[in-house]
Amino acid sequence: MQHKKKTLFLFIIAQGSVMGFFLLILLLSLLRLNDVKEVLDDVTSSSIPTLNQATEITREVQHLISLTAQLTSSENQSSRRIVKSQLDETIERLNSPYLSLEHGDKYLATQLKVLAQELEELDTLVRQQIDLEKEMRVEREVLFSYLNDVFIGSHSQYPKLQSSQVLIPVILQIAQVNQQFQLHELRKLEGNIEKSIQALREASIQDKLSDELVTVLEEGVLGQEGMIDKQANVMRTRGRSRGRGSFVEHLAQEVASNIEFRASSITKGTSEYASSTNKAVSEQITLSLGLSLVVMTICCAIIFYIYKRIILRLIALTNMVETNSDEVASFEGSDEISRLAKTFALYFERVKSQETELIRLSLSDPLTNIPNRRAFEMEMEKAIALSKRYGWSLTMVILDIDNFKSYNDNYGHLKGDECLKAVAEGLNEVITRNTDFCARYGGEEFVAILPNTDAVGAKVKAEEIRETIEGLGIEHVKSSISGVVTASLGVATFNFENRKNWTLTSILNTADKALYDAKTEGRNRCVFASKP
Repeated sequence: MQHKKKTLFLFIIAQGSVMGFFLLILLLSLLRLNDVKEVLDDVTSSSIPTLNQATEITREVQHLISLTAQLTSSENQSSRRIVKSQLDETIERLNSPYLSLEHGDKYLATQLKVLAQELEELDTLVRQQIDLEKEMRVEREVLFSYLNDVFIGSHSQYPKLQSSQVLIPVILQIAQVNQQFQLHELRKLEGNIEKSIQALREASIQDKLSDELVTVLEEGVLGQEGMIDKQANVMRTRGRSRGRGSFVEHLAQEVASNIEFRASSITKGTSEYASSTNKAVSEQITLSLGLSLVVMTICCAIIFYIYKRIILRLIALTNMVETNSDEVASFEGSDEISRLAKTFALYFERVKSQETELIRLSLSDPLTNIPNRRAFEMEMEKAIALSKRYGWSLTMVILDIDNFKSYNDNYGHLKGDECLKAVAEGLNEVITRNTDFCARYGGEEFVAILPNTDAVGAKVKAEEIRETIEGLGIEHVKSSISGVVTASLGVATFNFENRKNWTLTSILNTADKALYDAKTEGRNRCVFASKP
């Protein structure tokens, strides 16, 4: 009896221990579930509404593109006014507070403002086009009404025109004027009409009435402000409106691309947040498994199969996930755990591709398509390390476009962007060695790294850079130096053979000081600094 009580007591202790461990596991799991709940709350209250707004903006922009195409192809003033009213409503919706993203976007507001201005200009062109086409149709109807009267009475009033044998070809050619959509075809038709009218004139010799008819035809079709000239004007106006419409559609596509990029950034941030929480949950799973092992020592006979078939495989999968092992894709089995492994493998593949693309975008300047400041700093650290190791000379060049603010104020920021792109292309053409590196440092400043380049080579390369930029021949009437865009260069060369403690900051400060001296001394020049 006492043995039974002892066994019962030990059983109760064992059961209590198991229950205690399970309660502890439950408590820890609830804490981690609370973290997951916070992630879901953030996604529900912030990320999803923002993404919904981005989707709504994208939909409105696509609708705007469709309406722009309709406006460009409008055939009458009524349809033009209807489409223009819909465009105004779309722009108003895009500017509404409801579609404003959480953190705001001044660039988006600027794009929408430019879109509105371009749409107004497009509407003006389309209105002019419709008015010209209407005027053309009215004059054509008047002329053909006149020709119809002439043709019906040609035997009695215009006997020298040889009835319809001469007049009909002229009428048929004139009827083709408003059917021409290519300028060279219109000019070809103009030559044919001119020849036909000349034949008509020869047929109307000695006939005053017929000669007056020929004169009316010649002035109405071939003369200044005649049908030919007006049709050419219609074609030119139509071409301008289509070109403006294409430009507006391109601007709208840029707005859509900007919104898509914002949505992608939000998705990426949410994914990283969820990933960190997932990692914490995985750690909790590992801890829970450890506690479960203690429980299994108490009741191993009961849970041996479960431990062998489920827990061990989950541990293996967890380790693969934590180490980002490629073996996850070939995880054995045909149950839910193997399906989970395949899901993890697919997730790893997507994360790697997104990470690669993010790194590429973070190291590239979006305007000039050359490396940005961050990439420059990383490359500079590598160049310094190599120079220390091999005792090389290291040269850094800082380039600043002269009077660039005046250039922007005079020519506008779009021209300023084109100028920066041209300078970047010229810099790329000069920096030709595989070991050399150039980047946009910020604003109108560019930098170049020239490893294993001493002071003599630095002077040659710096002058080549300066002459290349000046040789671009970009007009700059507001420059105080020259009639074209020029640049000032600060060049710093450091010898690592004897001294190894040069840093990025000291090198950058020296080059920046040389650049300041180049500006002070009159710009469009190179100033060199060399450190032994």
